[in-house]
Amino acid sequence: MTHRLASPWVDLLLPLSLSGLLWERSGNPAGMVLILAIWCGFKFLRWLPAEPVYGVLIGVLVVSLSAVIHPISGSAPTDLILVLLAFAAGLQQSKAQWRGGLWLVLATVIVSLPFVEFDRFNSNLEAIPWSVLRDALPQEAVRIQKITINRSGYLYGLFALVGYGLYRAEVLPWLRRVAAVVGVLSFVLALGAASRAAFLFPIAALIVTELCWWNRYWVARRATSLAVTVLILALVFNLTLYWPGSPMVAQEPSDIGRSQVAQCFVSRSLRSLPEFLVGQGYDRVSHHCAGKVFLPGRTSGIPHAHNVFLHALADQGLMTLSLMLVAVSLVFQRLFSGLAGDAGSLCRTGLACALFILASSLVESTLLKTSLQQVISGYLLAIAWVSPRASKQENFRTIGS
Repeated sequence: MTHRLASPWVDLLLPLSLSGLLWERSGNPAGMVLILAIWCGFKFLRWLPAEPVYGVLIGVLVVSLSAVIHPISGSAPTDLILVLLAFAAGLQQSKAQWRGGLWLVLATVIVSLPFVEFDRFNSNLEAIPWSVLRDALPQEAVRIQKITINRSGYLYGLFALVGYGLYRAEVLPWLRRVAAVVGVLSFVLALGAASRAAFLFPIAALIVTELCWWNRYWVARRATSLAVTVLILALVFNLTLYWPGSPMVAQEPSDIGRSQVAQCFVSRSLRSLPEFLVGQGYDRVSHHCAGKVFLPGRTSGIPHAHNVFLHALADQGLMTLSLMLVAVSLVFQRLFSGLAGDAGSLCRTGLACALFILASSLVESTLLKTSLQQVISGYLLAIAWVSPRASKQENFRTIGS
């Protein structure tokens, strides 16, 4: 039974979870969540004979289901729990398991196509220099059913990087072509989502990843310092983006509004030491700031921080934020060092995805509310913990056959 559950075909439930959108038109439908939960449960069950703690994770998953399906707030306790559970589902997978898993993650793009809808005007079209092409494309923004355009763009941006990774890693020419086509389609859909981050961040992630890959031995020797550098650059980026009067946001009314929302979250979090350490609970800061700051063209305030880390600081406090920063640092440290190892090609894909996830989390509350987004993000971050032991066993089996 263990071998059967270890089959990468279990990951087929990941893209199939989108079929839950047929049953309920929502960004977080019950059908989609149930299929994701079955997928996660099977992944945990595979490791249960060797690691009894996975039985605890199955229990956490089951107990959390009702709160995931029926959230009582915009940011629910189950948001980060689902990310952690998906991360655990990907831990210690072998290179062969990751190869199958990534292909089935990429298949989510194809499964999502029947659910694509069009929303407001797509301002990203202005980035296309050729007017003929610009006018020929749909002028409305793309989204996956009721998932918002920003969150839909985030998913497609992430899928584009998975397609890039498979294109670079596959040996068979026809598989490389399939990965390239689906990856490019994902990027086009990300461009069509009208999200600036979903359009620009994949390009930036690819450039940085390729630079690291071509200098991978140098990068691997400095993995720890480079991981710390990534966090410092992220902090500097956020300070320049959200600091009062920053020239980066002075020209755009929407960016000024986002900056004011972030400042409100920070000031509210610093109100008292106990609340600063352990947080103020879900949505209390969100409700307060939503009544204070209104973005242009909106009649209601934004109930999130436009930043994953600031939102975690407000809801769960400094202790949770510190653990998140440690986890992010470890992910990058392992991916940087892994570039020069046996799983280097896989770590290249993981690095591109991790860079995109981090960059997006600095300007959007990417891990709120949308379960598919939470699960795929946590799962892909686990690439940093690819199993070297399983990889060696696969090599022995290959030689023996």
